[in-house]
Amino acid sequence: MLGPDRQARIVQLVQQHSMSVVELSQHFGVSAMTIRRDLDLLEARGLVLRVHGGARAPEAPKASTEDMRGARNVGEKEAIGAAAAALVEDGQTLFIDAGTTTIELARRLRERQGLTVITNSVRVLGALADCPAINLIGLGGSVYGGAWSFVGPLAEAALRRFNAGVAFMGITSLSLQEGLSEINYFEAAIKSTMIQRAQRVILLADHTKFEKVSPVSVAPLSEIDTIITDGQLSADLIAAYRKAGVEIMLATPPTPDAASPQKEDPL
Repeated sequence: MLGPDRQARIVQLVQQHSMSVVELSQHFGVSAMTIRRDLDLLEARGLVLRVHGGARAPEAPKASTEDMRGARNVGEKEAIGAAAAALVEDGQTLFIDAGTTTIELARRLRERQGLTVITNSVRVLGALADCPAINLIGLGGSVYGGAWSFVGPLAEAALRRFNAGVAFMGITSLSLQEGLSEINYFEAAIKSTMIQRAQRVILLADHTKFEKVSPVSVAPLSEIDTIITDGQLSADLIAAYRKAGVEIMLATPPTPDAASPQKEDPL
């Protein structure tokens, strides 16, 4: 077994229960020194926590839950989702990741024809599962309850088999200097892979996400083509991001007459 494959399996084993270096060495048929190097690397990436003689799963990150985040800036997120949906053409292949803004996009794609939507989001799957004109692909893998998302080695391996014309993504934090960043390593890894496999990357982010930095890097700003945000971003900040080469689109809240009724998600 190659090193990356063994390390991915170590993460899975340690998530189930703590394991000693001796146990891991015997399980994989490699030396204790090799296992220690693996654990050092995995701890540096935030995937395991070293303890005396072995390793255990790290503490769950103190992130806002999906429902709590979804209750914030609802009007802005709906406007951003509507603006993103206006960019989608029938017949496209899309990545849509998990988030409280990307779900607003998904809800507005239900009547589209010939789309292929590839997603790690349980909520996006629920929003589009009964749409016969959409080819819907869920990545599978371990479920991260903080975002109702599929993450981990299985989800990443599945994602690497696909290509998409456009990736629509949310983000916890972004800044001119540090680019995109997340709280959770596994979510960050999915987002990084989506960026690599998409021809165009469109970020959906309300004004509260700007000029903040979270612990896990996702990608530099240069890998983002377009950011759709709300009208509360300052003119100076808009100009700075455009100067950095990123297209900024401002979404305006829909009027009551223009808003179409949305079907409740099965999930």
